[in-house]
Amino acid sequence: MHKRRILIISTVGLMYDGITSVITSYLESMDLSNLDIRLVGTIKVEPTIRNKIETLGCEIIDFPNRKTETFKYFCRLKRYVRQERIEVVHAHGNSGTLAIDLLAAKLGGAEKRIAHSHNTRCDQVIADKLLRPLFYKLYTDGLACGREAGEWLFRGRPFKIISNGRSVEKYRFNQEIRSMMREKYGFGNMLVIGHVGGFVEQKNHAFLIKIFREVLLVKKDIKLVLIGDGILRSAIEESAADLKDKVYFIGTTDKVENYLNMMDIMLLPSLFEGLPLVAIEWQINGLPCLISDTVTKECALSKMVEFVPLELGAAGWAKKIIEHKFNTKRIEDSLEAILAIKKAGFDIRQNAENMELLYEST
Repeated sequence: MHKRRILIISTVGLMYDGITSVITSYLESMDLSNLDIRLVGTIKVEPTIRNKIETLGCEIIDFPNRKTETFKYFCRLKRYVRQERIEVVHAHGNSGTLAIDLLAAKLGGAEKRIAHSHNTRCDQVIADKLLRPLFYKLYTDGLACGREAGEWLFRGRPFKIISNGRSVEKYRFNQEIRSMMREKYGFGNMLVIGHVGGFVEQKNHAFLIKIFREVLLVKKDIKLVLIGDGILRSAIEESAADLKDKVYFIGTTDKVENYLNMMDIMLLPSLFEGLPLVAIEWQINGLPCLISDTVTKECALSKMVEFVPLELGAAGWAKKIIEHKFNTKRIEDSLEAILAIKKAGFDIRQNAENMELLYEST
């Protein structure tokens, strides 16, 4: 039986970030028996992510660096699509530079070319502007993680929202794991503030550290746990060197859910976001979330989310944390959020079925 040949591209590499998390979550939840799925390995491929994807029965093909060897990457992609008779190319990104991947796919003969938007702005402003007209002519299907991300990339043209679903079983609150993790770190009954995200300008870690310093002026028995890695990590670590017994830099982990159970409140003071997956995971876990008002309101699927203006400053954010009424209804909050998230269409199982249908349609 013929298996439909699909090539998936993350234009930023396969790392511990939102796009890679989306891709792996779908692959884990889809029925792959009728699909031959390969992934492009470019820029950077984390070894643990490579192992996870290959364990699922999918192949990662190493390509030249899309960012630093763009022409070589383009030629190799076009040749690969043609030689392997790839039928579907699914490219994840957030700008008109997706034209690079989609043009190679078209010249290589891929009939279905999916452009998938994950954000509400981009860093390559000039390249985005120059390539937009070409980009609009190259994709056959437009997808977005949310309405605002879709409007940003497709600008009034049709697109379909496929929510970045999460596994409710994986992220639901677990009291046993909470006790185990708190014992491991010696946190006892301390208030633990958390954040999950790459150390890049968008995530606003410098502001996050300022917020924590303000909270410390009032509450001493607190910890800050930062999960993730990235280009700015060393600078942030240096800025928080005097807080070494208070701030924990966990790095990347494939057990984020264990750490979420340990937390009490999550902060997302991002400068911009598409629809942050982490916010969905936090809500499933029953965690209160303070999120900057620059982030799309689409991520508020339960009562656990409060949007806070960045203009309030670090002291204003700290006041929100200090005044927050922490309760012991974590299990109930988690279950209530799960029901809301399923109703809103963020259950990964249903989303995966929709993606399978898209791949298999002509």
